[in-house]
Amino acid sequence: MSSTTNWYVLQHAPGPAVPDGESVFDQPGIAGHYAFLARRREAGELVAAGPLPDDDGRGMTVLDVASYDDAVRLATQDDQAVVDGLLTVTVREWRVVMARD
Repeated sequence: MSSTTNWYVLQHAPGPAVPDGESVFDQPGIAGHYAFLARRREAGELVAAGPLPDDDGRGMTVLDVASYDDAVRLATQDDQAVVDGLLTVTVREWRVVMARD
């Protein structure tokens, strides 16, 4: 990578719709999150995504989109699991100065 670029990190956590004591991954609505990830991959915007194995129910997604506003819109409106409260999301801008080629 020869120049600085901005990617957007979506930090996901279990939302209020997950029953106490249950895993977000056992909820039928998690399919909406997987569909969101598939749409972002098909659009060429998905850099990486996956759960954090040391923190049950939490995960991260990295998007390469045009702006922070685009990332927030996608994360909060296009991910049905977030819309339904199964997941919460925090969007952070990440200024990438070095990455694999």
